Amino acid sequence: MLRRLVLVAFVLLGIVALPAAPAAVASGESTRYLVVLDESAAPSAATSLVTMAGGTVTSDLSSQIGVLIVDAVNPAFAEVLRGSALVDEVGEDYRWKGLPDADQEQTFSGPPPGDQPEETADPLEALQWDMQQIRTDMAHAKQAGRRAVDVGILDSGIDGRHPDFVVDGQGSNVDCARGRDFVVANGPGVGNPDPCTDNQFRGTHVSGTVGAQANGIGIVGVAPNVTLVPVKVCDTTGYCYASSVVDGITYAGDAQLDVINMSFFVDDNEFQESTEFKCSSDPVQRAFRQAVERAIQYARNQGVTPVAALGNSDTDLAHPEEEQGVSNECEVVPAETQGVIGTASLGRRSEKARYSNYGTGATDVAAPGGNGTTGDCSRTVLSTFPAGTYGCIQGTSMASPHAAGVAALIVSQFGTLGSDGDVKLSPTRVEALLQGSAVDIGLSGYDECFGNGRIDALRAVTKDTSKLYDSTAPFCPEYAE
Repeated sequence: MLRRLVLVAFVLLGIVALPAAPAAVASGESTRYLVVLDESAAPSAATSLVTMAGGTVTSDLSSQIGVLIVDAVNPAFAEVLRGSALVDEVGEDYRWKGLPDADQEQTFSGPPPGDQPEETADPLEALQWDMQQIRTDMAHAKQAGRRAVDVGILDSGIDGRHPDFVVDGQGSNVDCARGRDFVVANGPGVGNPDPCTDNQFRGTHVSGTVGAQANGIGIVGVAPNVTLVPVKVCDTTGYCYASSVVDGITYAGDAQLDVINMSFFVDDNEFQESTEFKCSSDPVQRAFRQAVERAIQYARNQGVTPVAALGNSDTDLAHPEEEQGVSNECEVVPAETQGVIGTASLGRRSEKARYSNYGTGATDVAAPGGNGTTGDCSRTVLSTFPAGTYGCIQGTSMASPHAAGVAALIVSQFGTLGSDGDVKLSPTRVEALLQGSAVDIGLSGYDECFGNGRIDALRAVTKDTSKLYDSTAPFCPEYAE
């Protein structure tokens, strides 16, 4: 019998981003900085320099990626450090509005009107058109994930007590003990430091897409048997922080997680100044880019496969100057960072979602992210929300966790079990199989809209990399531009 479940539905046609703002705004408050050290700099000498310039190291990442996160009151702090041969770059920390406000939600009980699902083991599974599109149900007969495979969710936290993450007698597959909270302490909405309390909702939503358990409740994720690790980088007001992101990616490497999903920092508001692109010509943005590049490389060296959302401003990332007025050296970070699997968004018919970014060299794969309207769960992505509820939202933020989930299935199926009980597979092999098993759509071969194609869980876990072309998928309108 269909259980009575609460759904929360609203559209995420871009989890709207507001202009970047300094992390500290009041006069006399300390300002947080990202200090990127020269590769030859001795950490002890760099720390001494920071102290002499009036700074306090709040996070020492020098041994992993050559970066210090520093708080300083001295307004000349950045200028002093830029004059030292020990420092490559220094930039103020900043935040961006990566999540909508709670008053945008619409709440109702039961499935949406007109969408009465068939009886399934998990009552809402029949509404998951996204999982049908990438054939997760058939893949699960071969591989549904292994508990020793860890997927880090860099976002707003996870509601680890949501019933869809719990199996009777086995507990939750959300590892709260290994979770971390990196939200800036002097921000406007720090939130609960418990990683298993969601500061907003998106972290719980993308987590359900990756790993909601097949437990007879609600939905089923792409890889229901994996372990989810919450890494908080966004606060209760919807702001995410540059320093938190660098800390979070580095921690994923320290913890040797297998896959990380990054659905933050991709969204753009056409009515305000874009925060989507990070340009090397700007010292603040350059410091963030350099720190992220180092963190991603470190994480990959530790066996982490990074996956990220490509962005929601319908921009050709190979030619951003034509639509966004920024130089081509500017990038969407982290999706365009080398070593990250950039994921574009598809609608129910495998069409390019109207908001999804794209571009030759930027799009690696495409995955279901929704292409509908507010409250229409038949065309947006249904997943878990905090407090035992469910929501239907859309965006490349929703596409990315599908790709992360398939990556986790690949590690589960083909990874090597070590003496420590951990399962490992190199990011290079995961990336190659994720892309090689994708179904070709749009123009034959790699193309700007869909990259290597639509991810396919069944082909991935059976290691099927033979060419398969889906002629029923609509062509991308951008081909004509």
